[in-house]
Amino acid sequence: MKAEKENEEFDINEVAITLKVDNETIDKIRTGEITHIRVEVNEQTQNGLLEIVDGNPVLDVEESPNTNYGCYFYNGGEFPYVIRPSLGFLAILGDEGGCLSRIIDIDTEPGTRFNYQGAGKPIVEDPNGDSCIWTMSFEIVPLPQEQKTYLMRWNPSISSFKEKDYEECFADMFHGMFFVNWSIYEWEEARRGDMFYMMRVGDDKAGIVFTGQFITDPYPDDDWDGSTKRRMYVDMVCIDPAAPGGIPSVSLDKLKAAIPSFDWSKGHSGVLLPNDIAEKLLELWNEDDD
Repeated sequence: MKAEKENEEFDINEVAITLKVDNETIDKIRTGEITHIRVEVNEQTQNGLLEIVDGNPVLDVEESPNTNYGCYFYNGGEFPYVIRPSLGFLAILGDEGGCLSRIIDIDTEPGTRFNYQGAGKPIVEDPNGDSCIWTMSFEIVPLPQEQKTYLMRWNPSISSFKEKDYEECFADMFHGMFFVNWSIYEWEEARRGDMFYMMRVGDDKAGIVFTGQFITDPYPDDDWDGSTKRRMYVDMVCIDPAAPGGIPSVSLDKLKAAIPSFDWSKGHSGVLLPNDIAEKLLELWNEDDD
């Protein structure tokens, strides 16, 4: 499943963990005032956060603890568990609605240290204890209810982002994502949370090579090609990239055949797509998963 499927098309239990918060918190997430959510890994949340095999959390260490309460294993301060690889979203719910937020980074750290005494027994803090309650901090960006879609363009032969940069980003991905900033031409309506498709142009590998989401509002900076003019940029999280040097996820020929009314071969980077074209492009992007 591509990460940009419409919300109702994927099984939320497969890609998200649901958290209950107050309505004020949801408002702050939507406005960007809150960008991180902390969650304790405990018996109630471990199945939603960690990779589970045969009912037990998978440890990224040689030996497993003697208890199924693996979320309490300390491992010398190193997070020993495998985070569920399909976990891509936090579904944030309140009494008056909610919002779906994409996870763009995860940090883990040990919390309260103690010695495990057995199931159901009280926790007595011990700074040298062999167990702890782990916490996971999620950096998130919400998916707006009225999300706009932009077409960004990349010509490796003239861009400051070269093929080798793409190769490095691909090699260093975190949970199938990497981060870049990019110039945006039609920036006036663009907002944090809008989605985009990256169109490679200028060679025989032309087509859509990855998708993603803006994680900032547009901001001004120096021109990437060294001229004296200023440009507008957005920071982006890039999702599901095609392998460097390989075929694009959606080829130029396929785009031309499916949506002939749009000029895919040339144009600015950062063009706001009409809703009908954005919807058709989403269908093409998801065809490989049908």
